[in-house]
Amino acid sequence: MPPVTPRDPRRLPAEVKRLQQNLEQRPEGRGFPVKARWNEAETEVDYLYRNHQLVCDEADLEDVLHAFDGIPAERPAVSDGPVGLKILDIGDRDAADLADTLADALGDGVVTPNHVLDAQGHSSMCPATEPLPWVAPVHDFPEPVGSGRAQVSVVDTGYFADIRKQSGYARFSAVDGASQADDEVFSTGTAIRPYGGHGTAAAATLLSVSGASNVGVHLRDCLVGGGVDEITIVEDLEAVIQAGVDIISIQAGTYTRAGRTPKAFDAFFRKVLRHHHKKVVLIAAAGNDGSDRPFWPAAYGWCAAVGALTHGGDARTGWTNYGHWVDVYASGENIVVPFPNGKYTYLDTSSADFTQGHALWSGTSFATPAVAGMIARRMIERNVDAPTARDIVLADAARSSLPNTGPRVLV
Repeated sequence: MPPVTPRDPRRLPAEVKRLQQNLEQRPEGRGFPVKARWNEAETEVDYLYRNHQLVCDEADLEDVLHAFDGIPAERPAVSDGPVGLKILDIGDRDAADLADTLADALGDGVVTPNHVLDAQGHSSMCPATEPLPWVAPVHDFPEPVGSGRAQVSVVDTGYFADIRKQSGYARFSAVDGASQADDEVFSTGTAIRPYGGHGTAAAATLLSVSGASNVGVHLRDCLVGGGVDEITIVEDLEAVIQAGVDIISIQAGTYTRAGRTPKAFDAFFRKVLRHHHKKVVLIAAAGNDGSDRPFWPAAYGWCAAVGALTHGGDARTGWTNYGHWVDVYASGENIVVPFPNGKYTYLDTSSADFTQGHALWSGTSFATPAVAGMIARRMIERNVDAPTARDIVLADAARSSLPNTGPRVLV
Protein backbone atom coordinates (compact mmCIF):
# COMPACT_ATOMS: atom_id res chain seq x y z
CA MET A 1 0.00 0.00 0.00
CA PRO A 2 1.57 3.35 -0.99
CA PRO A 3 2.36 5.65 1.92
CA VAL A 4 0.53 8.94 2.47
CA THR A 5 1.89 11.90 0.52
CA PRO A 6 4.81 13.40 2.45
CA ARG A 7 3.34 16.92 2.11
CA ASP A 8 0.16 16.00 4.00
CA PRO A 9 0.18 18.40 7.02
CA ARG A 10 -1.86 15.95 9.11
CA ARG A 11 1.06 13.56 8.98
CA LEU A 12 3.76 15.77 10.45
CA PRO A 13 3.03 15.58 14.21
CA ALA A 14 2.92 11.79 14.01
CA GLU A 15 6.21 11.76 12.09
CA VAL A 16 7.88 13.98 14.67
CA LYS A 17 6.68 11.66 17.43
CA ARG A 18 7.99 8.62 15.57
CA LEU A 19 11.43 10.18 15.14
CA GLN A 20 11.50 11.16 18.82
CA GLN A 21 10.64 7.61 19.85
CA ASN A 22 13.21 6.18 17.45
CA LEU A 23 15.99 8.34 18.88
CA GLU A 24 15.03 8.14 22.55
CA GLN A 25 14.58 4.36 22.62
CA ARG A 26 17.96 3.40 21.20
CA PRO A 27 19.78 0.71 23.20
CA GLU A 28 23.23 0.90 24.81
CA GLY A 29 22.98 4.56 25.73
CA ARG A 30 22.90 5.77 22.13
CA GLY A 31 19.54 7.47 22.40
CA PHE A 32 18.94 11.08 23.31
CA PRO A 33 15.98 13.43 23.77
CA VAL A 34 15.06 15.32 20.60
CA LYS A 35 12.61 18.19 20.36
CA ALA A 36 11.12 20.18 17.52
CA ARG A 37 10.85 23.97 17.36
CA TRP A 38 7.72 24.70 15.31
CA ASN A 39 6.88 27.75 13.25
CA GLU A 40 4.25 30.15 14.57
CA ALA A 41 1.44 28.46 12.64
CA GLU A 42 2.64 25.05 13.89
CA THR A 43 2.51 23.71 10.33
CA GLU A 44 6.24 23.10 9.85
CA VAL A 45 9.26 22.32 11.99
CA ASP A 46 11.78 25.17 12.02
CA TYR A 47 14.50 22.90 13.36
CA LEU A 48 15.18 19.85 15.50
CA TYR A 49 17.53 19.89 18.45
CA ARG A 50 19.01 17.68 21.12
CA ASN A 51 17.32 18.86 24.28
CA HIS A 52 19.11 19.86 27.52
CA GLN A 53 22.34 20.67 25.64
CA LEU A 54 23.88 23.81 24.14
CA VAL A 55 27.08 24.39 22.17
CA CYS A 56 29.63 27.21 22.12
CA ASP A 57 33.16 27.83 20.90
CA GLU A 58 35.93 27.34 23.44
CA ALA A 59 36.98 30.98 23.01
CA ASP A 60 33.49 32.17 24.04
CA LEU A 61 33.10 29.96 27.10
CA GLU A 62 33.89 32.55 29.79
CA ASP A 63 31.52 35.11 28.26
CA VAL A 64 28.84 32.45 28.04
CA LEU A 65 29.21 31.45 31.68
CA HIS A 66 29.01 35.10 32.75
CA ALA A 67 25.83 35.41 30.67
CA PHE A 68 24.31 32.54 32.67
CA ASP A 69 25.07 34.52 35.83
CA GLY A 70 23.38 37.58 34.39
CA ILE A 71 20.12 35.89 33.34
CA PRO A 72 20.33 34.69 36.18
CA ALA A 73 20.49 30.91 35.72
CA GLU A 74 22.49 28.05 37.16
CA ARG A 75 25.75 27.57 35.30
CA PRO A 76 25.89 24.47 33.10
CA ALA A 77 28.21 21.51 33.39
CA VAL A 78 30.83 21.88 30.65
CA SER A 79 32.52 19.13 28.66
CA ASP A 80 34.83 19.06 25.66
CA GLY A 81 33.38 18.55 22.21
CA PRO A 82 35.16 18.02 18.89
CA VAL A 83 36.97 20.71 16.87
CA GLY A 84 37.38 23.18 19.73
CA LEU A 85 33.76 23.22 20.88
CA LYS A 86 32.30 23.12 24.36
CA ILE A 87 29.14 21.19 25.25
CA LEU A 88 26.95 22.77 27.91
CA ASP A 89 24.73 20.40 29.90
CA ILE A 90 21.83 22.58 31.06
CA GLY A 91 19.96 19.93 33.07
CA ASP A 92 16.22 19.76 32.51
CA ARG A 93 15.95 23.20 30.88
CA ASP A 94 14.76 23.49 27.28
CA ALA A 95 17.72 24.11 24.97
CA ALA A 96 15.84 26.20 22.38
CA ASP A 97 14.25 28.47 24.98
CA LEU A 98 17.55 29.01 26.78
CA ALA A 99 19.38 29.70 23.48
CA ASP A 100 16.84 32.44 22.76
CA THR A 101 17.38 33.98 26.21
CA LEU A 102 21.17 33.88 25.92
CA ALA A 103 21.01 35.43 22.45
CA ASP A 104 19.52 38.55 24.00
CA ALA A 105 22.54 38.81 26.31
CA LEU A 106 25.37 37.64 24.04
CA GLY A 107 24.17 38.30 20.52
CA ASP A 108 22.81 35.74 18.10
CA GLY A 109 24.86 32.64 17.37
CA VAL A 110 27.33 32.67 20.27
CA VAL A 111 25.46 29.84 21.95
CA THR A 112 23.32 27.51 19.85
CA PRO A 113 21.26 24.36 20.30
CA ASN A 114 22.92 21.12 19.30
CA HIS A 115 20.89 20.76 16.10
CA VAL A 116 19.70 17.33 15.01
CA LEU A 117 20.24 16.19 11.43
CA ASP A 118 17.82 13.67 10.03
CA ALA A 119 17.48 11.66 6.86
CA GLN A 120 14.46 13.63 5.74
CA GLY A 121 12.98 17.14 5.97
CA HIS A 122 10.75 19.17 8.21
CA SER A 123 7.45 19.46 6.45
CA SER A 124 7.71 15.69 6.27
CA MET A 125 9.77 13.56 8.60
CA CYS A 126 10.82 10.68 6.40
CA PRO A 127 12.60 10.24 3.10
CA ALA A 128 10.31 11.56 0.36
CA THR A 129 8.48 8.22 0.48
CA GLU A 130 8.53 5.23 2.75
CA PRO A 131 9.92 2.06 1.15
CA LEU A 132 7.70 -0.16 -0.98
CA PRO A 133 8.35 -3.88 -1.70
CA TRP A 134 9.99 -4.52 -5.07
CA VAL A 135 11.20 -7.52 -7.04
CA ALA A 136 13.42 -6.16 -9.83
CA PRO A 137 17.17 -5.87 -9.20
CA VAL A 138 19.28 -2.73 -8.90
CA HIS A 139 20.20 -1.15 -12.23
CA ASP A 140 24.01 -1.05 -12.48
CA PHE A 141 26.27 1.00 -14.71
CA PRO A 142 29.00 -1.16 -16.30
CA GLU A 143 32.25 -1.29 -14.35
CA PRO A 144 34.37 1.76 -15.22
CA VAL A 145 37.54 1.30 -17.26
CA GLY A 146 40.57 3.03 -15.79
CA SER A 147 43.50 2.74 -13.42
CA GLY A 148 42.34 5.21 -10.76
CA ARG A 149 40.97 4.28 -7.36
CA ALA A 150 38.48 5.90 -5.01
CA GLN A 151 37.81 5.55 -1.31
CA VAL A 152 34.32 6.63 -0.28
CA SER A 153 32.66 6.92 3.11
CA VAL A 154 28.87 6.71 3.45
CA VAL A 155 27.88 8.48 6.66
CA ASP A 156 24.48 7.07 7.47
CA THR A 157 23.00 4.19 9.48
CA GLY A 158 25.83 1.71 8.88
CA TYR A 159 25.92 -1.59 6.99
CA PHE A 160 23.44 -4.43 7.39
CA ALA A 161 25.38 -7.36 5.94
CA ASP A 162 22.38 -9.71 5.71
CA ILE A 163 21.01 -7.60 2.87
CA ARG A 164 23.84 -8.78 0.62
CA LYS A 165 22.56 -12.34 0.82
CA GLN A 166 18.88 -11.39 0.73
CA SER A 167 19.27 -9.16 -2.33
CA GLY A 168 22.10 -10.99 -4.07
CA TYR A 169 23.70 -7.62 -4.80
CA ALA A 170 27.26 -8.51 -5.81
CA ARG A 171 28.74 -5.03 -5.60
CA PHE A 172 28.52 -5.06 -1.82
CA SER A 173 31.89 -6.83 -2.15
CA ALA A 174 33.41 -3.31 -2.22
CA VAL A 175 32.23 -2.57 1.34
CA ASP A 176 35.28 -2.77 3.60
CA GLY A 177 35.48 -5.04 6.61
CA ALA A 178 35.89 -2.08 8.96
CA SER A 179 32.45 -0.70 8.13
CA GLN A 180 30.25 -0.20 11.15
CA ALA A 181 27.21 -2.44 11.43
CA ASP A 182 23.64 -1.24 11.20
CA ASP A 183 22.60 -3.53 14.05
CA GLU A 184 19.28 -1.85 14.86
CA VAL A 185 17.35 -2.69 11.68
CA PHE A 186 14.69 -4.66 13.54
CA SER A 187 12.71 -3.69 16.62
CA THR A 188 11.47 -7.21 17.44
CA GLY A 189 11.69 -10.35 15.35
CA THR A 190 11.32 -9.32 11.72
CA ALA A 191 9.65 -5.94 12.39
CA ILE A 192 11.71 -3.41 10.42
CA ARG A 193 12.33 -0.09 12.15
CA PRO A 194 11.76 3.17 10.27
CA TYR A 195 15.00 4.02 8.42
CA GLY A 196 16.24 0.43 8.85
CA GLY A 197 18.73 -0.36 6.10
CA HIS A 198 18.92 3.28 4.96
CA GLY A 199 22.72 3.41 4.89
CA THR A 200 23.01 0.06 3.14
CA ALA A 201 20.57 1.24 0.47
CA ALA A 202 22.56 4.45 0.00
CA ALA A 203 25.80 2.49 -0.39
CA ALA A 204 24.22 0.27 -3.04
CA THR A 205 23.04 3.32 -4.97
CA LEU A 206 26.60 4.65 -4.92
CA LEU A 207 28.07 1.32 -6.04
CA SER A 208 25.53 0.99 -8.84
CA VAL A 209 27.20 4.04 -10.43
CA SER A 210 30.84 3.74 -9.31
CA GLY A 211 31.26 0.03 -9.86
CA ALA A 212 32.99 -2.18 -7.30
CA SER A 213 36.31 -3.16 -8.85
CA ASN A 214 38.33 0.00 -8.11
CA VAL A 215 36.43 1.55 -5.23
CA GLY A 216 36.37 0.94 -1.52
CA VAL A 217 33.30 1.90 0.53
CA HIS A 218 33.28 2.45 4.26
CA LEU A 219 29.94 2.77 6.03
CA ARG A 220 29.73 4.79 9.21
CA ASP A 221 26.97 4.04 11.71
CA CYS A 222 26.17 7.64 12.55
CA LEU A 223 22.44 8.18 12.04
CA VAL A 224 20.68 6.36 14.86
CA GLY A 225 16.98 5.85 14.31
CA GLY A 226 17.03 8.34 11.45
CA GLY A 227 18.83 11.21 13.18
CA VAL A 228 22.08 12.44 14.69
CA ASP A 229 23.10 15.58 16.55
CA GLU A 230 25.62 17.89 14.91
CA ILE A 231 28.32 17.27 17.53
CA THR A 232 28.22 13.52 16.96
CA ILE A 233 28.28 13.66 13.16
CA VAL A 234 31.19 16.10 13.19
CA GLU A 235 33.10 13.70 15.46
CA ASP A 236 32.41 10.96 12.91
CA LEU A 237 33.41 13.11 9.95
CA GLU A 238 36.67 14.01 11.64
CA ALA A 239 37.41 10.33 12.30
CA VAL A 240 36.58 9.34 8.72
CA ILE A 241 38.85 12.02 7.28
CA GLN A 242 41.72 11.14 9.60
CA ALA A 243 41.44 7.50 8.45
CA GLY A 244 41.86 8.56 4.81
CA VAL A 245 39.03 9.04 2.36
CA ASP A 246 38.45 10.78 -0.98
CA ILE A 247 34.67 11.31 -0.96
CA ILE A 248 32.12 11.52 1.85
CA SER A 249 28.42 11.03 1.11
CA ILE A 250 26.07 12.45 3.77
CA GLN A 251 22.38 11.48 3.55
CA ALA A 252 21.16 13.84 6.25
CA GLY A 253 20.81 17.50 7.05
CA THR A 254 19.22 20.12 9.24
CA TYR A 255 17.57 23.49 9.31
CA THR A 256 18.83 25.71 12.11
CA ARG A 257 17.82 28.28 14.68
CA ALA A 258 17.53 31.69 12.97
CA GLY A 259 18.84 30.16 9.75
CA ARG A 260 22.47 30.41 10.90
CA THR A 261 25.13 27.96 9.83
CA PRO A 262 25.47 25.13 12.40
CA LYS A 263 28.28 25.84 14.83
CA ALA A 264 29.81 22.35 14.79
CA PHE A 265 30.10 22.32 11.00
CA ASP A 266 31.60 25.82 11.00
CA ALA A 267 34.30 24.61 13.40
CA PHE A 268 34.79 21.40 11.42
CA PHE A 269 35.56 23.39 8.29
CA ARG A 270 37.91 25.80 10.10
CA LYS A 271 39.81 23.21 12.11
CA VAL A 272 39.80 20.14 9.84
CA LEU A 273 38.79 20.64 6.26
CA ARG A 274 40.09 24.04 5.17
CA HIS A 275 43.80 23.64 5.82
CA HIS A 276 44.59 19.97 6.23
CA HIS A 277 42.25 18.01 3.99
CA LYS A 278 41.55 20.09 0.91
CA LYS A 279 41.43 17.01 -1.33
CA VAL A 280 38.42 15.49 0.47
CA VAL A 281 35.09 16.07 -1.31
CA LEU A 282 31.82 16.20 0.67
CA ILE A 283 28.46 15.52 -0.96
CA ALA A 284 25.23 16.06 1.01
CA ALA A 285 21.48 15.70 0.52
CA ALA A 286 19.56 18.91 -0.16
CA GLY A 287 16.42 17.70 1.66
CA ASN A 288 12.87 16.76 0.74
CA ASP A 289 10.68 19.75 1.59
CA GLY A 290 10.15 21.41 -1.78
CA SER A 291 11.77 24.48 -0.18
CA ASP A 292 14.58 26.89 -1.04
CA ARG A 293 15.47 27.32 2.65
CA PRO A 294 19.16 26.38 3.15
CA PHE A 295 19.60 22.86 4.49
CA TRP A 296 22.94 22.16 6.21
CA PRO A 297 25.61 20.93 5.58
CA ALA A 298 24.50 20.76 1.93
CA ALA A 299 24.14 24.55 1.65
CA TYR A 300 27.78 25.28 2.53
CA GLY A 301 29.95 26.40 -0.37
CA TRP A 302 32.49 23.72 0.52
CA CYS A 303 29.91 20.93 0.20
CA ALA A 304 28.15 19.83 -3.00
CA ALA A 305 24.36 19.89 -2.46
CA VAL A 306 22.31 17.29 -4.32
CA GLY A 307 18.61 17.64 -5.14
CA ALA A 308 16.38 15.02 -6.75
CA LEU A 309 15.10 14.50 -10.29
CA THR A 310 12.03 12.55 -11.31
CA HIS A 311 12.52 8.95 -12.35
CA GLY A 312 13.04 9.91 -15.98
CA GLY A 313 15.52 12.65 -15.11
CA ASP A 314 13.67 15.32 -17.08
CA ALA A 315 12.50 17.54 -14.18
CA ARG A 316 12.99 18.22 -10.49
CA THR A 317 10.63 16.33 -8.23
CA GLY A 318 7.96 18.35 -6.48
CA TRP A 319 9.39 17.49 -3.08
CA THR A 320 13.09 18.17 -3.59
CA ASN A 321 14.66 21.24 -2.03
CA TYR A 322 16.04 23.69 -4.56
CA GLY A 323 17.66 27.12 -4.83
CA HIS A 324 20.93 28.82 -5.63
CA TRP A 325 22.72 26.69 -3.03
CA VAL A 326 21.81 23.35 -4.69
CA ASP A 327 24.68 22.40 -6.99
CA VAL A 328 23.25 19.49 -8.92
CA TYR A 329 20.23 17.20 -9.27
CA ALA A 330 20.18 13.44 -9.85
CA SER A 331 17.52 10.74 -9.98
CA GLY A 332 15.95 10.32 -6.56
CA GLU A 333 12.46 9.07 -7.35
CA ASN A 334 11.49 5.38 -7.17
CA ILE A 335 15.04 4.14 -6.81
CA VAL A 336 15.46 0.37 -6.59
CA VAL A 337 17.58 -0.47 -3.56
CA PRO A 338 18.48 -3.60 -1.59
CA PHE A 339 16.30 -3.76 1.52
CA PRO A 340 15.97 -6.12 4.48
CA ASN A 341 13.33 -8.82 4.43
CA GLY A 342 10.70 -8.43 7.13
CA LYS A 343 7.53 -6.56 7.95
CA TYR A 344 7.44 -2.77 7.63
CA THR A 345 4.68 -0.73 9.26
CA TYR A 346 3.88 2.61 7.67
CA LEU A 347 2.93 5.72 9.55
CA ASP A 348 -0.74 5.21 8.67
CA THR A 349 -0.48 1.77 10.43
CA SER A 350 -0.80 -0.20 7.19
CA SER A 351 2.06 -2.65 6.63
CA ALA A 352 3.89 -4.57 3.93
CA ASP A 353 5.93 -7.77 3.88
CA PHE A 354 9.33 -7.49 2.21
CA THR A 355 10.44 -10.89 0.90
CA GLN A 356 12.57 -10.20 -2.21
CA GLY A 357 15.45 -8.21 -0.70
CA HIS A 358 14.54 -5.03 -2.57
CA ALA A 359 12.47 -1.87 -2.23
CA LEU A 360 11.46 1.22 -4.13
CA TRP A 361 12.50 4.29 -2.16
CA SER A 362 12.59 8.01 -2.96
CA GLY A 363 14.49 10.96 -1.57
CA THR A 364 17.55 13.15 -1.96
CA SER A 365 19.13 10.45 0.22
CA PHE A 366 19.42 8.36 -2.95
CA ALA A 367 20.26 11.14 -5.39
CA THR A 368 23.24 12.06 -3.19
CA PRO A 369 25.15 8.74 -3.27
CA ALA A 370 24.48 8.51 -7.01
CA VAL A 371 26.43 11.75 -7.48
CA ALA A 372 29.13 10.55 -5.09
CA GLY A 373 29.31 7.37 -7.17
CA MET A 374 29.72 9.36 -10.36
CA ILE A 375 32.59 11.34 -8.84
CA ALA A 376 34.26 8.08 -7.80
CA ARG A 377 33.69 6.75 -11.32
CA ARG A 378 35.45 9.76 -12.87
CA MET A 379 38.35 9.32 -10.44
CA ILE A 380 38.77 5.77 -11.73
CA GLU A 381 38.31 6.56 -15.42
CA ARG A 382 40.48 9.69 -15.52
CA ASN A 383 42.94 8.75 -12.76
CA VAL A 384 42.40 12.12 -11.05
CA ASP A 385 41.86 13.27 -7.47
CA ALA A 386 38.43 13.80 -5.94
CA PRO A 387 38.18 17.61 -6.38
CA THR A 388 39.11 17.30 -10.06
CA ALA A 389 36.57 14.50 -10.55
CA ARG A 390 33.90 16.54 -8.77
CA ASP A 391 34.57 19.50 -11.05
CA ILE A 392 34.29 17.24 -14.12
CA VAL A 393 30.95 15.87 -12.90
CA LEU A 394 29.56 19.34 -12.14
CA ALA A 395 30.71 20.67 -15.51
CA ASP A 396 29.03 17.75 -17.29
CA ALA A 397 25.90 18.38 -15.19
CA ALA A 398 25.85 22.04 -16.22
CA ARG A 399 25.95 21.02 -19.88
CA SER A 400 22.93 18.76 -19.24
CA SER A 401 21.01 21.52 -17.47
CA LEU A 402 17.36 22.12 -18.33
CA PRO A 403 15.35 25.33 -17.80
CA ASN A 404 13.45 25.25 -14.48
CA THR A 405 15.36 22.12 -13.50
CA GLY A 406 19.06 22.89 -13.15
CA PRO A 407 22.33 20.97 -13.60
CA ARG A 408 21.69 17.23 -13.93
CA VAL A 409 23.69 14.10 -13.36
CA LEU A 410 21.89 11.45 -15.38
CA VAL A 411 22.17 8.03 -13.77
